[in-house]
Amino acid sequence: MNCSKRCRRLWKSVNPSFKPCVCVGKGQVVNQIASFLKEIEIFQGLSDISAERLAKRVELQTFEAQKLILRRGAPGDRMYVIYEGEVRIPIVDEHGQMRFITHLHKGQVFGEMALLTGDPRNADVVANTDCTCLVISKDTLEDLIQSYPEVAKFLTAILGERLCRSGGIRKVGKYNLIGELGRGGMAVVYEGVHPILERSVAIKMLSHELVYHQEFAERFREEARIIANLRHPNIVEVFDTEEAYATFFIVMEKLSGTDLRDIVRTKGGLSYEEIRILLREMASALDCAHSKGVIHRDVKPSNIVISPDGKAKLTDFGLAVRVDMNESKQFAPASSVGTPCYMAPEQIAKKHLDGRADIYALGIITYELLIGQPPYLGSVVDVLKKHLRGEVPHPRKINPDVPEDLDTFVRTATAKKPEERFQSCAEIVNFFRDPSETLNADRLEVQTLTFVYDKTLQKKVDALLEECRQKAKAIDGLIVR
Repeated sequence: MNCSKRCRRLWKSVNPSFKPCVCVGKGQVVNQIASFLKEIEIFQGLSDISAERLAKRVELQTFEAQKLILRRGAPGDRMYVIYEGEVRIPIVDEHGQMRFITHLHKGQVFGEMALLTGDPRNADVVANTDCTCLVISKDTLEDLIQSYPEVAKFLTAILGERLCRSGGIRKVGKYNLIGELGRGGMAVVYEGVHPILERSVAIKMLSHELVYHQEFAERFREEARIIANLRHPNIVEVFDTEEAYATFFIVMEKLSGTDLRDIVRTKGGLSYEEIRILLREMASALDCAHSKGVIHRDVKPSNIVISPDGKAKLTDFGLAVRVDMNESKQFAPASSVGTPCYMAPEQIAKKHLDGRADIYALGIITYELLIGQPPYLGSVVDVLKKHLRGEVPHPRKINPDVPEDLDTFVRTATAKKPEERFQSCAEIVNFFRDPSETLNADRLEVQTLTFVYDKTLQKKVDALLEECRQKAKAIDGLIVR
């Protein structure tokens, strides 16, 4: 079999002793290019299969020393990966005066922003030595991504590097970027600042591979629309949206504080009174969402942030769905969606959902706060089966010190049948309502009881105080602080 011209160019560029009669199969060349790409940081997130698919579509171009590869101001429609050799990039100011020269070597890339913006080239690129480049054109890449969206993962890596790099673009719409806050399976979150208002914000960017998944892209847009319509002190606020760099951004309130998951891990949980306050705030937030026809579907500790002053905020409406869309093919999940530890039975069974699914999750969270772990542990399949068939243990049977009202809340909220739970989050707010809200301030009296004790008695004192609080609760109109 004769070697293809493509193989000849490749092997001649990397091996001066290349002989035309030496035959290397196309598959071997593709594998070599794929392996080479995987050694470069921006491509390391690709699976082996995705790297091979990309390698099949790249073009090999060779350039003689001193040849102009890219001209400043020319249309940008492809990126280059240096396979062998070196290039130089003269950097000039707005007056055309030379500032400095950047040299790039094997494994480095240039022209990459063309795949994200299509903007004209902002600098000349010249071959400093004879060199060979792997060329990825925008049209070829878009065709490939339409069939294999996961290939687009490296675009997110490119943009992330350029957004945070000193001297990089560092701007999304009107917002200046400070740095990365975190990342998950669907998105990367950056910290930004509004240049005029000087307001610190969180900017959530959809991963490029999901832009080409219509369901995920629409879900991302829907998240912004949903939160923007939910104005509540215990729900994270959305300020703006942007479409740039071939993806979507949601600009939202930057929260200070710690998520509930980390609080459980580091501090072991909250006091009983703090749990009651948290439940009032989360029930109030969910009641607002449910009144607008929105089911969160992913209420869990990591989606609840506690600020330094103790205020709770519900976040991440990425799986939220509108009740009136719940049975439409466009928005109904193809499989059960949510986090297994906190999913309601009807959510697992893909039945019609309403706000009572979120109430179930709130009950599971409360159990975890009281006992220190979720009621069901094991494999995902085991956990889902237990949610469907098993009864959530009564917290007071495990820890007799658990207050009766919190035990009752868990048992009611986690009933297997939705009709046996609290029927609305407004009921939960009332269940945990602070009695002081209904008292006449002119008739209030306050008494203080102070204990002085050795610290070795701490557990006994705590038990005594809790017993006192429980007895006081039985007296109508009496409040214990």
